[in-house]
Amino acid sequence: MRTIIKLVFRSVIVAVVVVALYATNLFLKPISKMKASLAQSSIAAPINVDGEAFRDLNRNGALDPYEDYRVATADRVENLLSQMTLEEKVGQMFHPPVLIEPDPLFRVFLEAMNAGMSIEELINRKSMTHFNFYGDASPENIAKRLNELQQIAERTRLGIPLSISSDPIHEVPRGGGIASFTLDGVSKWPSQLGFAAGRDSSMLEAFGKIAAAEYRAMGFTTALHPMSDMATEPRWARNFGTFGSNAELSAEMTVAYMQGFQGEILSNQSVMTMVKHFPGGGPQLDGLDPHLKSGESQVYPGDHFDYHLAPFIAAIENNMRVVMPYYGIPTGQTDEDVAMAYNRYVLTDLLRDELGFEGVICTDWGVVTGRIWGVEHLTVEERYLKSIQAGVDQYGGESDPEYIIRLVIQGAISEARIEKSVRRILRNKFDLGLFETPFVDETEVKALVNLPAYVSLGMTAQRNSVVLLDNGSTALPLTVGTRIFVDGLDPSVAARYGTVVDTSDEADVVLLFLNTVFNGNQSAGTDRILDKMMATRFPDTNLAFSEEILAKADSYREVSQLVTLVDLNRPAVLTELKDMSDALVGTFGVSDEAMLDVVFGRHNPVGKLPFELPSSMTEVEAQLEDVPDDTANPLFPYGWGLSYEP
Repeated sequence: MRTIIKLVFRSVIVAVVVVALYATNLFLKPISKMKASLAQSSIAAPINVDGEAFRDLNRNGALDPYEDYRVATADRVENLLSQMTLEEKVGQMFHPPVLIEPDPLFRVFLEAMNAGMSIEELINRKSMTHFNFYGDASPENIAKRLNELQQIAERTRLGIPLSISSDPIHEVPRGGGIASFTLDGVSKWPSQLGFAAGRDSSMLEAFGKIAAAEYRAMGFTTALHPMSDMATEPRWARNFGTFGSNAELSAEMTVAYMQGFQGEILSNQSVMTMVKHFPGGGPQLDGLDPHLKSGESQVYPGDHFDYHLAPFIAAIENNMRVVMPYYGIPTGQTDEDVAMAYNRYVLTDLLRDELGFEGVICTDWGVVTGRIWGVEHLTVEERYLKSIQAGVDQYGGESDPEYIIRLVIQGAISEARIEKSVRRILRNKFDLGLFETPFVDETEVKALVNLPAYVSLGMTAQRNSVVLLDNGSTALPLTVGTRIFVDGLDPSVAARYGTVVDTSDEADVVLLFLNTVFNGNQSAGTDRILDKMMATRFPDTNLAFSEEILAKADSYREVSQLVTLVDLNRPAVLTELKDMSDALVGTFGVSDEAMLDVVFGRHNPVGKLPFELPSSMTEVEAQLEDVPDDTANPLFPYGWGLSYEP
């Protein structure tokens, strides 16, 4: 009873804090917007030179080199940089959230990153021009809001346009996980693991082109993806966002993904990819994720550090312009055990000097004010100093330029060092065509997203990702009219394939769908309320399905044939379910239609596992975090997948 009372009390406290933060932000935001509006200058007027129209962004009546698209990017960057104040330069180094119709609780969490400041004030008073979208708005409403913000940016002293980024938004509603979402109104595709299961890099490149077209239609110009981490630790919650455990396949898929989004060179049709998480976030100690203090350690007991670099090396060789390090500490791999964003060996010695990366290093979100692993003893100002000295160019999720400005004024950081980062950042803005075309046509958005051809190809990619793991005595494919009872699938969708009955006793076949295994929560590792809220989104390390689920499956197989479909956006121990099931199917964040097309033989399964599936938790606990597919007796090996046809 005492435990229950504590839990209830804790929930009440969290609720009160959430309401208080939300109310405070509602009060502050109108004031913030009012201040911002007073700071705005007049809008830029077109200027005509040699019969061509240009945007007079600084409104000086002359065509400056940075306003002239005929001038080489490097020269445009230098001209703009020469006109910028220290405050305007430092503002480019921040990349906080922009919220458009978000979930109310998620709003509180994200606005905490912005300290209650409106986006308008961050643009006008803090000279920020990079923002990360979060929300559930329609594509049309996103475009409308981003155009409003671009208009505000246009009125600033130099008229520097905004760069808007987004995490993945093309997942099926049941797909995804942390930092991967579904947005109504855009085409739907499998998870990254699903693309890896489909083994078709040309399909992935086609997805990138379509997703880029939909992003640009709404006003997004940066993709905070792909994840090129290696799924070598099966317990890690973020395996769903990777291309699996094989470094060669992951490198091939990373390049195809980038080429789809970016094209051969960046242009006003491109979406720039921010490849993550250097130098590979997969080898987490016991599979615990470093979004939380409890998962701060990356470990390499198999001495496979270099194995995780392969996709990033391929990305560097194929025009990677921005990279994101992860939160973790590469334990025992460098001269000090500090998180990647503070680790000079990782960011400068390895990434820049050895691998030759010349682009932007943007931290993962909140590494200065939240996920400060290994540098907890430093002040906020000292963290900015150490991370810049390590090689950071931009800060995801942060909104505190005052610290860096003060460090420059004090002489701790030179303005020349700041300019190094800003050159890299501005280069991308120019190459993406933002200084010429920051706005989108709001009236055309609906005609540019979720097109029938996009939806159709997305469905093909979903079907191709389905893996037939076991087919017993050829239980599949089912025939039209088979009496089916569905558990976990939409009966109205299933009715288009078979005769749906009300109870398992009436069925010829029970179709049991199981979501990604999630038994409990990873411990937060701190007492911070926001960390505890985040911990609810991360599973514990148990990959075995609960006794309750196994008992349900067992009850079904006693009265009918059982076909079990399991979402494997995280590996699962399926030994018992394999024994109970007449057929076993693995999926990766796909729709009911895609699964049922395979189950009923409308589509021949071609998917192959992007990682092995372990046979027991004992063997999971004995494998090495940094070594791929190394359990002693996997139930299904890497690359496994059956078909109906030879």
